[in-house]
Parts: sequence; C-alpha cells; structure tokens
Amino acid sequence: MESDEGLTSPEPAGHEHEELVGGLPAGTWRVDPDSSQVNFRARTFFVLPVNGFFERFGGELRVDDQGNPSGSLVIETGSLRTGLGRRDEHLRSADFFLVEEFPQMTFTVESLTPGDDRLALSGTLAIRDQSLPLTFPLTAIAHGDHLHLEGRVAFDLGPAGLGWEKPGLVSRAARANVALTLQPAS
Repeated sequence: MESDEGLTSPEPAGHEHEELVGGLPAGTWRVDPDSSQVNFRARTFFVLPVNGFFERFGGELRVDDQGNPSGSLVIETGSLRTGLGRRDEHLRSADFFLVEEFPQMTFTVESLTPGDDRLALSGTLAIRDQSLPLTFPLTAIAHGDHLHLEGRVAFDLGPAGLGWEKPGLVSRAARANVALTLQPAS
C-alpha cells in the first residue's frame, strides 16, 4: 500500500491492523463490493489518460491450512464507467470488451508467493475469449477479521483482444488497480 509522506492517522483502539508479507491466514472470504474498487487506466492517441472503474464485481478467496490460495474475482464488463457515456458504449462494443458475448471477465487465483515486503499473486485473467497469465505484487493487511488486498498490474490489451484495429488511437498498455476488502464467509 502506498502511503503519503507525513500523512498519518492514529488507529482507533481495537482497530489494529497487520501487514501480511509471509502469506495469508487460512479461511474463506468474500469480496465486500461496497468497500472495494476495481479501476483501470489506458492512454489515447492524444496521450491523454482514460480512467475508469467497474461498478459490479464480486468474488471469493479461500486459503487452505498450508497457505495455498484459490478463488476468483468476477467483474461485470458492462458495468464499466469512464465519465463519458459515448466512450463507455464504445468500450462495451466489439472493438473492446464485446459485452454482449462476454458479459464477465474473471481473474482466477493460482498461487501466492511470500516476499520481503509484499506478496506476489499469480493467476489467469479470462477476458473475452483469451486467457492472460498475470503475476503482480500484492499488499495484504489483516484488519480485525477482515482482509484488505491491494494490487496494481500492467498488461497488454492486444493479446486480450481489447485493441482497436486502428493503431495509435488507443495505447495497448493498460493498468488495473484493485483494492478489495474481504469479509469472512458465513
């Protein structure tokens, strides 16, 4: 998790948190979409950033007693928003997400590797009819009985089928920022 130098706020009593760098605790959690975000950023021909987010997503994470994770994050592609309705419709079209045929994209967790100061999460992003292997740094924080996971991943839109056929109008490089709060599954 990135911090702003000099900006700190005291934790209220009973609300301590612990950064998890050695792995995640065993258990099953569900994504709380009301306190989570899935954002994206790409650049246009004019080098202007296109920022957006997905309004609807959900998922579950399971970690066994040996620390092996499984689970998925399912994102409703039609719920993307960039602030411009015309652009949103174009992003939902066959040039990009092809929402009519592929209403969801799914990231499936495959492994989690402890690091010195972060974890490395590996999995596969199923987007349109393509599967993209991804590995990226993950910050994990235990906060009471909740987990907070934050990750940023860059990927190439071309292999995902998310590139406009007119070169230069949209950069092939994109970035996703994911900040999830997970609650214990009941």
